[in-house]
Amino acid sequence: MEKILVHSFKGGTGKTTVAVNIANILSNENKVLLIENDFMMPSFFDIFKREPNAYFNDYLNGKANFGDVIEHEVKPNLDIVLTNKKFDPNEKVMSSDQEWFLSILKNMIEDFKSLEKDYNFIIFDTPPGWHLIVVNLIALSNKAILLLRPNSYEVNGTKIMLEILYKRAKPISSWNVYALFNQVPEVEMKENLDNWVGELEREGIKFVGQISCSCNIAYEMAHNSKIFPLKHEFNQALQRALNKLLAVN
Repeated sequence: MEKILVHSFKGGTGKTTVAVNIANILSNENKVLLIENDFMMPSFFDIFKREPNAYFNDYLNGKANFGDVIEHEVKPNLDIVLTNKKFDPNEKVMSSDQEWFLSILKNMIEDFKSLEKDYNFIIFDTPPGWHLIVVNLIALSNKAILLLRPNSYEVNGTKIMLEILYKRAKPISSWNVYALFNQVPEVEMKENLDNWVGELEREGIKFVGQISCSCNIAYEMAHNSKIFPLKHEFNQALQRALNKLLAVN
């Protein structure tokens, strides 16, 4: 079972859209579980139009078993787990320290191991930047996609995040971490991209592809279309990235 983390240094990169569409693409031929972890800015309730009886927050806070928070068959072969859209800054998952997150990691490892018979892929959609839940998800995952827009600010921020978060949580050499550029403008910037890819590769990060900036995509998302058809230009770019990612064991 592949467990893939989708993360970014900065918000607004299209991280959730990428995670949701990766899950949708993979569910065409595989059983997939997509888990939302952005507790401050959840969006699955709007994308999937679901109001579950229990949320991922409840599982992490010890108020529900993992099986209770899974919403089954939201699409064929695709199950999801939502975070609570009602933000509560006082709940444990929002206000606890590193010791608390480490204390729940053992249960998370055991519960996710039990899912291996049910799913081919688990996709984690994460909060951007630094959040202690990301440390747990790094421990659970065997692949990560770091999404970033094509500018030096996000490249440099991603490199800092690698040092203070990723490399401290788990050696880069022990798993596969990929860079995916999103919202790449249709202008000549090959030299910039090549330089940024080189910088990331020197940090041990593999380059998996890029997604072009598109007015059509922006229009569709503005009209509440965040899950695209498999032949859509956005998903075609994601499929090429997945082909590279899944070719590496």
